[in-house]
Amino acid sequence: MTLVPVLMYHAVGRPLDDRFRRWVVSPSLLADHLAAIKDAGYKLIGLSEWAAQTDAHKCVVLTFDDGYADFIDSALPILTANGARATVYVVTGYVGDRARWLPFENERHRPIMGWEDLAMIQESGVEIGSHGHRHVELDSRPAAAAEGDVRQSRQALVERGFAPESFCYPFGYANRTVRDIVARAGFTTACIVGRGLADSEQDLLRIRRVEVDHQTTPLALLRRFHGPAVSASARIRAAAQPTWRQTRRLRAAARGLKAEAYQ
Repeated sequence: MTLVPVLMYHAVGRPLDDRFRRWVVSPSLLADHLAAIKDAGYKLIGLSEWAAQTDAHKCVVLTFDDGYADFIDSALPILTANGARATVYVVTGYVGDRARWLPFENERHRPIMGWEDLAMIQESGVEIGSHGHRHVELDSRPAAAAEGDVRQSRQALVERGFAPESFCYPFGYANRTVRDIVARAGFTTACIVGRGLADSEQDLLRIRRVEVDHQTTPLALLRRFHGPAVSASARIRAAAQPTWRQTRRLRAAARGLKAEAYQ
């Protein structure tokens, strides 16, 4: 068994709201991360490239969620300078728009890459994957609605010339029903949050990742590469998922009833 760090980044630049700060790393911190990883002898690759390898020894996988436009100017030059590849998971319903699904007013104005941007970064060696069509909690939606969202996201990418292999569950939430939907749609790999190291011999529709935030130092990041595969805190979170899922379903239903009342 070979355990591999799959790093989970989001925006690269500066936060527009302090409550979103943890998900925004500075370009200098990203550069420090990649330099430290390279100096430690690791190869920096994308998700599907890793999944296809028979020997993933000394690899680190880079993933960036949501498709923020700052990736072009703030992340891509750093990846290129380090000979790194990566996977970007895009929310197809907001391509070329703003991150209007975010809960913080200022952050809802954060730009998302357009289709031409995505084609350009793909030519630079970046894999384009799906993060759903509307960035909704798929496991708290009716199965038909979840399947429609997943299939719509894949269709949007395929229609524009992409061949997406990898999916990233919005918010990291996925149960067996959602995983089956993603597989039927044609995706061969899918990422959760997981808070641990990935194992290519395990379920590739439940790939664990290592969270990276604005306070993650290069040294702290390298220490995570040596395990354990799943931390004690991650196991506790996983055990609480069924209860939390039911809470989110009730919350989603309440939002729906409230919306209907104003129609």
